[in-house]
Amino acid sequence: MAIFNFAGRSERACAGKGVLVDSALSGFSASLESLAATGAAKVFHVPSPAGGRSAISFDGRRLLVPAIEADRGEEVTVIAPGGRLMTSMVVGFDPSAGFAVLELGETLSATAWTAASAMPALGSLALSIAHPSEDGPEVRLGLVRISHGSPSDEGAYIQVDGSAFPGFSGGALVGVDGTMVGVIAMDRGGNRGWALPALRSKAMVEAIVAKGFPSSAWLGISTMPVDLPENLAKAAGGTDSALLVVALERDGPASAAAILPGDILLSVEGRPVDSLESLRKAIGELAVGQVATLGMLRAGARIDIGTKAVERPDGWIREGREEGRRHAHVHHSHHGEKHHHEEGCGCGGEGCGCSTGR
Repeated sequence: MAIFNFAGRSERACAGKGVLVDSALSGFSASLESLAATGAAKVFHVPSPAGGRSAISFDGRRLLVPAIEADRGEEVTVIAPGGRLMTSMVVGFDPSAGFAVLELGETLSATAWTAASAMPALGSLALSIAHPSEDGPEVRLGLVRISHGSPSDEGAYIQVDGSAFPGFSGGALVGVDGTMVGVIAMDRGGNRGWALPALRSKAMVEAIVAKGFPSSAWLGISTMPVDLPENLAKAAGGTDSALLVVALERDGPASAAAILPGDILLSVEGRPVDSLESLRKAIGELAVGQVATLGMLRAGARIDIGTKAVERPDGWIREGREEGRRHAHVHHSHHGEKHHHEEGCGCGGEGCGCSTGR
């Protein structure tokens, strides 16, 4: 049953009768309050040095949360609805999707969401409900401006008007019937108000838990995105952006393969890499021990270099995170993304804007 119900109030009935108009507005406001209160009781907060983000659950025990890095078995303190502190454990991570799954020590059945079986209608109202900080839940009313694909399709997505507020990523996009139509994702370049359909998100939880963790392949290379001038773009095969090698891990695979600072990385195993995210995904698909072909530009010439991926050193990410937090100058942007002034900082932490040690 729809929460927003104005049946029986015609334009003729409302015209010139302020009491009916006031009643309609009051009913609309009360419906929003009810929807917000119900949703706020189901959204978690996951703190982080960048300010944190929201998380939701479909079963009351496993939480889906946006993440750029996650360690197997890592303990994460979360804030449950109502302000209760709880300990969770990372049980799966998919860097290509940008989400991790946390598991609580107990099941909170009242926090489980029902996933809508259909995509939201174009132009329909949707309430973004999140727990972006320790201060508590927040909401935002929006309009569905794009509703693409079927709810369980891999390529399906939803966009609402406006960019999500900081910390809203991981929150719930709720339809007027109270069901979750989507999970708010981190904004992408050129795409604001991005959300994944609820059924797709629910299936993602199962897939992430089943797969566990991505390859732990490691190259020991630090890069930063660059725009290529016309002469280099031509040598690179027409691409106008790539990754500049700014540092190499001592005794790492990239260093052993004679890759040099100043080289320009174009591809990994034939897969173009022009952003830090694309490099993370490409290396995440490598098997430990695999010799990967890296397409490079050196002194304006196109070359290929074979580099053997090795197992990521134990504790590298965790130690690097702490090092990065101590020494790097960090800009915080919406949704916890960070960019370091210090190239090759080595932090490799959650939301890190560099790719050291990849």
